[in-house]
Amino acid sequence: MPPLRCVACLGARRAQPSLIITSHAKRAIQTAQIIARLLDYPAESLRIEPALYLAAPVTVLAVAGEQDDGHASVMIIGHNPGLTELANRLLPDLKLDNLPTTGVIAIDFDTERWSELAHAHASLAYYDYPKNRSIVR
Repeated sequence: MPPLRCVACLGARRAQPSLIITSHAKRAIQTAQIIARLLDYPAESLRIEPALYLAAPVTVLAVAGEQDDGHASVMIIGHNPGLTELANRLLPDLKLDNLPTTGVIAIDFDTERWSELAHAHASLAYYDYPKNRSIVR
């Protein structure tokens, strides 16, 4: 089952998102449910956000920027090409051609307010995907 390697990566890193937001697409919701189960995240707390469906980078940032500052970490499950474009916008040194299906990019932002996300400095925490043999840092 391809998604499990990336999810295993999240588990190995002890990823504990305080919020998981997913597109309303069936496949995205299924992926979010698998991730939630493997991270012991309550499935009933998944937030479904229709605006993430085929969203442009500015929309993904806007959705993240609307979150309550009480959330220390937010996981967004969405679609290409928007997520690849967003990764390249925030992390130009990564030079990503395509974020693979179930690929994971963890980004640290130099801000404590989600509303400031679009203007905050971003740095790569890690990048992994199912066929990767080594984690990119």
